[in-house]
Amino acid sequence: MKRRSDNSIIPKIIVILGTLSILGIILLFMRPRPLSLVRPKRPVTVDKLFTQVIRAAGPSVASLWREGDRFFPKSGTQCPDEILHEKEVGKSYYQCNPHFWQCYWQGGVTPTPSLSVDLFGQTFHVVATPAFPAIPALAAGPRYYSLYRRREPGFSHQYGYVVELSVREIPGHTQSIFLADSCRDKYLPQRIYGYGKVKDKRSEGFIWDNFDRHLFLDRFYVTNRQVNEWYLLTGMPEKITQNRKHWARPALLSRSDQEAYCAYYGKRLLEAKLFDAATMAPSEPKDPLPQKVPRPETPWQRDHSRSFLGMSRINPDYQLTPLDCQLAQVEGCPERYFTSDSATWMGIHHALGFYPESFMNFIEPTLNLKASSRFYPASSPWHELGVRTSWNGEQEPKMPVAFRCYEEVEN
Repeated sequence: MKRRSDNSIIPKIIVILGTLSILGIILLFMRPRPLSLVRPKRPVTVDKLFTQVIRAAGPSVASLWREGDRFFPKSGTQCPDEILHEKEVGKSYYQCNPHFWQCYWQGGVTPTPSLSVDLFGQTFHVVATPAFPAIPALAAGPRYYSLYRRREPGFSHQYGYVVELSVREIPGHTQSIFLADSCRDKYLPQRIYGYGKVKDKRSEGFIWDNFDRHLFLDRFYVTNRQVNEWYLLTGMPEKITQNRKHWARPALLSRSDQEAYCAYYGKRLLEAKLFDAATMAPSEPKDPLPQKVPRPETPWQRDHSRSFLGMSRINPDYQLTPLDCQLAQVEGCPERYFTSDSATWMGIHHALGFYPESFMNFIEPTLNLKASSRFYPASSPWHELGVRTSWNGEQEPKMPVAFRCYEEVEN
């Protein structure tokens, strides 16, 4: 049998390649072309044009409101009636802050404030208008916002701020916008948590869960600025803190007033077990049903002895560093407010150090105070998570007590 020559294959290959080349040319011409971009048509009526511009400005408005720290000028603001900024105050204080909003629009941040929107081949300038009456207890001029609290039950926001927007290129039109304080709190993930310390590490101690509950915890202490708003809304302007340098500081209220303040906004004074849940980092954050619920003694390290607090107990000559004071403001640290380096695993601040903090405690009612604070040295045994003492509910100059609220939102 003769072996077939390989040359007989060549003509077939040429035919196949020729066919593929022709198909390639056909496919090249048949390739779908990109559709031409259809530009949206400019609305015919002025009303619709205004609505489109305001809608397009939404992200810029939200950014200015929620990220006031990013807009804060290096040279400082020029609005002493609203802001007397001190270096002790962290820039996060200006997030969702109505006084920064007021300062910005009255020209205290930039001489000609506006938010630019490019739409329909034109640049529009959205501005807030001073459409609200003056608040004499704060300043004499008209306001660029109005305090709001809903008095009827419902699913809408219960509290916040109302502002009025206009467009320079479209005179005669305004739009009211509601701004919520979305910077204030953080969501507590649904999972199993532990409460307090355990004497025997082999014991689970008191454990609980928040499944099917939506809990939002204040990130920082309630401030004098926020309490001032409460006084204004409840008709007590004579009680507001007049010193603007103190507006960013923790509000020092009696225990009954702390509870009343939180209740006015549909909230509650923070519970001790919620504070533990927010500050004791879980060993398995992605597992809501862990086999063990650890009780770390600090928010940053499980081994207390390796933290600067533990080292201070061993070495009486330990020198505090700036980073130590950012994590936990203890005795010897410069006083600062709204420091964001002290965040816990889920986003609240000031877990240890800073100010003593008031709690509701339904598990151990007498243990209603976190004593860890800037009034004790780093070596103090009070500087551990889960360690609490009692407070009689009255403020004392030598040991001022801060507080925060939490909100439970129904499905």
